[in-house]
Amino acid sequence: MKTFKLKKIALAIGLGLFFSQGFLHTACSDWTELEAKDYYVAPTKSYYENLKDYFNSPHKVMFGWFGNWAGKNGASMQYSLCGLPDSVDFVSLWLCWGNLTVAQQEDLKDFQARGSKAVLCWRAGDIGDNLTPGGNDDAVKEAFWGIEPGNEESYLAAAKKYALAIVDTCNKYNIDGFDYDIEDNGTLMSSFYPERANTFMRTLREEFNKTGKMLVADIPGGKSWLSFYNILADDVVESLDYIVWQTYELGHSGLDDFFTGSGGVRDIHPNVFENVMKKSIVTATFERAVDKHYFTDQQDYHPSCGIEHGGMGAYHIEYDYPGNPDYSVVRAAISAQNPPIN
Repeated sequence: MKTFKLKKIALAIGLGLFFSQGFLHTACSDWTELEAKDYYVAPTKSYYENLKDYFNSPHKVMFGWFGNWAGKNGASMQYSLCGLPDSVDFVSLWLCWGNLTVAQQEDLKDFQARGSKAVLCWRAGDIGDNLTPGGNDDAVKEAFWGIEPGNEESYLAAAKKYALAIVDTCNKYNIDGFDYDIEDNGTLMSSFYPERANTFMRTLREEFNKTGKMLVADIPGGKSWLSFYNILADDVVESLDYIVWQTYELGHSGLDDFFTGSGGVRDIHPNVFENVMKKSIVTATFERAVDKHYFTDQQDYHPSCGIEHGGMGAYHIEYDYPGNPDYSVVRAAISAQNPPIN
């Protein structure tokens, strides 16, 4: 994963990338006519080339779960991916199971053109959740995915089939991967049958490697929830591009305790902890206004273990849109995570 020793590379690309393209237009409008003719370069191709260089450079990422996605449809850009600040690295399309509308497909294409990425995201305790024709009834899922109760091999085969269905959906709509929201026990996520979830994740990783897509897991940010993290094998944890922790109510000390305190993340998979920290994203929620301040608290978090985490994000990031400028809290956090170096 990324390191942060070369942060100067990211900053050399230009602090202006922390704002939208519109910011660049506004700044240029203050120049004299002569200066504009001699020095001004329209922020078209070169702007987006620089933006992609920023995404590819070592830096702390900005992430969000994006809900209520409508695409470029209507007057407000709040529910359009392209309304997000240009330097948002990637989002999880919360509760998006495919079947994209034309407006969503156009929005996604333009969002990706600037270098940002979007992955599908949903909870799946059971094999087939949200992708089973006919609904989520247990008997229907067993019949469709070929599960034979009592036959463990049939569960493993069904887990692979479910993963391949997700891959097919990502390929069909050119979506950048999958974020597995791990919060539920069931026929897929089970401490009694851990190989089911690991088979599912390994299949996703193998297929996504063929097309360069992302594999992400997100898990609630409390120690009691680490039982789900414990189900994942070391090799599966290592294969993830990012682990997003739902650390909605944790400040600096709470994050340190979650990662390195007794019974924390380090104790669960100690052999891969360094890499886990480097790919860990801490998050707050914008769904509850009373908890939004944790996002600002987290923007200057540096783990006491000395291993920098991968970045930060927000649940329902689109709720930060209203304001002047739009996404003011997110923009401030992007700058705070990657401050100028004198």
